[in-house]
Formats: sequence, structure tokens, C-alpha cells
Amino acid sequence: MRKGIKFILLIFSILLITPIGLAQATRYEIIQGDTVPVIDLPAVVIIPGIKELPKFKSKRESIKYNRLTRYVKKVYPYAQLASQKLKECEAEINRDPESKKRAMKKVERELRKRYGSALKKLTVTQGKLLLLLIDRQTGFTTFELVQELRGSFNATMYQGLAVLFGHSLKLNYEGHGKHWMIEDIVRKIEYGII
Repeated sequence: MRKGIKFILLIFSILLITPIGLAQATRYEIIQGDTVPVIDLPAVVIIPGIKELPKFKSKRESIKYNRLTRYVKKVYPYAQLASQKLKECEAEINRDPESKKRAMKKVERELRKRYGSALKKLTVTQGKLLLLLIDRQTGFTTFELVQELRGSFNATMYQGLAVLFGHSLKLNYEGHGKHWMIEDIVRKIEYGII
């Protein structure tokens, strides 16, 4: 008997509280003679191809994805900056074609002064990742950028040095191929998911 009274009191309390709470949060409109509640819901953005966490075949692949996420979050701003500076340099060269060397040296000085020490602290893996992300952002491999901005001799010299250490400046970014994890992480960063 006591449980029945508690249950009735609980139901009665809910019925009393609910209209007060709803009246404050809900608006009503009359549409064709019907009263319709109007509730503002937060926007939902659906991004094709992005999942919260991709499915991994093994624990090792999951660990690799998490490490890659940390690295991409660290170097992606530098790739964006490189893309922005390249556009600025191109704009200056278009205004005054004779100023190509001067524009490149100015950009290089600014980058070295502001980010030189931070870039020197990157690990080898983070450096490779930065080269791939620069390719993604600009559409040019690092080799092509060096060749355009510094000349073929310097580009070949830097490529030879990179090969000596087991790397390449000619790496192409393949967002829908072997670099799918990087693309997934970058898109999540761009959409503010991570």
C-alpha cells in the first residue's frame, strides 16, 4: 500500500513539474488551427567519410592512429602556414616578377626567425609528416617547392641529402590511399572534431 502511494505521489509530482519546465523552454505556434510546439535543436553536421574512430584490425594499428593524431595536431599548423606563406610569396611575385628572390628570402627569414627553433625540435617522423601535409596543402611536393623557389641544383642537393638519411622530398600525399589515416585526422581537425 505504501509503495502505491509513493508511486502516485511520484507521478503527480512529475505531472506538476513537467508543464512548468516545458512552458519555459518551448514556444508554441498556431499553424492552420493546430498548436504546434517549436523547439530549437542544435545543428548537426554530417561529414561524409568521417567516423568518430575508424575500425582497426589490431591494437597496434589503433596505437599508431593515436600517435599519428598527436603528430598531425602538432605539425598541421606549420603546413597551413607554409601554404599561406607560399600564396603570399606568389602574390608578391605576381605584382613584381623581378622581386622573386627578394620575396622568397623575406618569407624564409620570417619563417626561420619565428618558427626555426620549433621546427628543429620535430622528430624525424613528424618531419616526414610535415612534408606530406605541405604537399596536401599546396599541391606540390617539397622537392617541387624547393626546385621552384631555390632552383634545380639546390633541390637535387637537398633530395640527395634526404636520400642519404633514408627519406625523400618527392613524397606524394595520397589522402585516399596509403595516407588515409592522416586524411581522416586532418579532416577531423578542420571540422573541429578533434
